[in-house]
Amino acid sequence: MKKRIKFVTGFSLALILLVGCGAPVVKMAANPEEQFSLAKHEFDKKHWLKATEGFQKVIFNFPGATVVDTAQYYLALSYFQSKDYELAAVEFKRLISNYPRSSFVDQSQYMAGVCYLRNTPGHYALDQEDLKKATESLQDFIIDNPDSPLIEDAKKAIAEGQTKLARKDYESGMVYFKMYDYAAATVYFQYVIDNYTSSEYAESALYRLAESAFKQAKYADAAGKFNNFISIYPSSKLIPKTKEYLQKITRQLETVDASSKS
Repeated sequence: MKKRIKFVTGFSLALILLVGCGAPVVKMAANPEEQFSLAKHEFDKKHWLKATEGFQKVIFNFPGATVVDTAQYYLALSYFQSKDYELAAVEFKRLISNYPRSSFVDQSQYMAGVCYLRNTPGHYALDQEDLKKATESLQDFIIDNPDSPLIEDAKKAIAEGQTKLARKDYESGMVYFKMYDYAAATVYFQYVIDNYTSSEYAESALYRLAESAFKQAKYADAAGKFNNFISIYPSSKLIPKTKEYLQKITRQLETVDASSKS
């Protein structure tokens, strides 16, 4: 019986401690402005969990208040600051959907793209689905808000994402190239050129595309691509090798021409 009493007492104490160590609590205010002020105070102190709870209380308890869209924006920012980018993106998107007339819509559209960008894996070879979402979201932001002061930041973020996606496809092409599967490599190199023209990998992709054509004995096609490369990237470090290939192609075509005449 004593053991049972000790067990119950111990369990009760543990329960009290668990409740006491639970999530931070922000007191409930009488009106939305005061509730927002309490949450903003926690936000300014970088108490992200308390801020999150406080802004949620504004949204759920005062849905018709004029301050509710601001609370929604800061709720998303609180998740962002705590590096929960997935939830932050959801909340920014919710603001855009639920409060389309809010003055925070353009910032939320931009921040949703940034969240997707931050949520992508560090290594280019891993799944980059969120990176594609980031690019689409930021491109929509630029179209919808051409006069926003965040346009240049959005363009830089898009360029960063495009570079990462381009590298993923370029490296995939190189895997096939090194396996002598030039047809498969060509598909990836062409994809980089078509979809990531402004990225730093477009130059290498065009060179490898021409080289792949040469390796498949498609000399006329290779010559056209190498000449195109010289026109687009006249200062490239690959120009000397490009000219060497063109000389080889000329000799190959002359040999073929001589054989056909004989």
